[in-house]
Amino acid sequence: MNEEPKGSVAGATGLGDNVLLTGATGFLGGEILKRILRSHPGTRLSLLVRSTVRETATERIERQLVRSFGQEEVSRYRDRVEVVEADISHRGLGIDSERSARLLPRIDHVIHCAATVQFTLPLEVARRDNTEGTRNVLTFAERLPHLGRLDYIGTAFVAGRRSGLIKEDELDMGQEFSNSYEQTKMEAEKLVRAFAERHPAAIYRPSAVVGNSQTGEATFQGFYQMLLVYRQLYSKGIVIPVVPADPNTIADIVPIDYVVDALFALMHSGKSIGRCFHLASGPGNTCTFDELMRMTAEFTHIKAPAYMSREAWRYFLKPLLSAVMFWDRRRDAVVKAEKAYMPYAWSKLIFDKTNTNALLEGTGIATPHPKSYFVKLLEYQAKTLKLG
Repeated sequence: MNEEPKGSVAGATGLGDNVLLTGATGFLGGEILKRILRSHPGTRLSLLVRSTVRETATERIERQLVRSFGQEEVSRYRDRVEVVEADISHRGLGIDSERSARLLPRIDHVIHCAATVQFTLPLEVARRDNTEGTRNVLTFAERLPHLGRLDYIGTAFVAGRRSGLIKEDELDMGQEFSNSYEQTKMEAEKLVRAFAERHPAAIYRPSAVVGNSQTGEATFQGFYQMLLVYRQLYSKGIVIPVVPADPNTIADIVPIDYVVDALFALMHSGKSIGRCFHLASGPGNTCTFDELMRMTAEFTHIKAPAYMSREAWRYFLKPLLSAVMFWDRRRDAVVKAEKAYMPYAWSKLIFDKTNTNALLEGTGIATPHPKSYFVKLLEYQAKTLKLG
């Protein structure tokens, strides 16, 4: 095992010497890849990556490494990275038997971060990667003779349409779900919990992950899409006077640097085995939807919109938009997006952090309040996308 990093927790087990990582081309997975390569020189990585129509698995990882380290520095890390052409939605992960035979005796740590994060996918499609993909990763991990631990990246939104304080040890409480992402990630976590009864494993549930709290750097997906549409419409002279949302909705966003710092500190603790951790802002450390909109308005000099109740949206504006867009090809896309995202505009979720805070005590790792970094996210978005 490698030496504990600064800020690690007592009783650490550390990273394995040979880590199998999924999801390395994603936002969070890419940061995990970067942290391991830069801060844990004794660790080698086997990256499960699926080729696309445009890029091979190797090309995708090369692009990720260049993005993380720059063209000049990337050569320092290539020899510690093995790209494994794979597809987690397939049994055996889509890895040929010869490659599997070489991997099995070597891998001592699995970090499963891969998932489809699209909210509008049909349930059976989302299940391929999120539910069955996780099942296939766990089946592969069962075969590892030297497995030290498995760390699974889930989501706090497995809570679905529940409300109030969501505890880390709770999972299936009979809740309904807003979209296929929430449901399939809940199904996947069930599988990991069953695996953890027989093997060393830990579960991490980030909330809505945003950019770096120091630099604002991010990829513009999920949370950013709302801000981007809002600003692009304004640039075209379209002012949004009202939005369907509860201004007091709790917006639990969390910066990527905190998530990675907390994740690695917890992975370096033997006390994390068999437990679940919310990597969220948590009670008393969040902003409301209205506070975020007002900070956005102040930064962009766009007047903050008023708010529309759920009933007004459901019985007035939504039917009106549907009628206006009856023959518009965008209608189906709007309907799908509304079904997937709109429930968050009235969310009452509060993510408890008892387990997380207990193990991070004394490490110096604290969750920054959104008010301390939100403008940096806006600045980075404006600079990168050349928004006025």
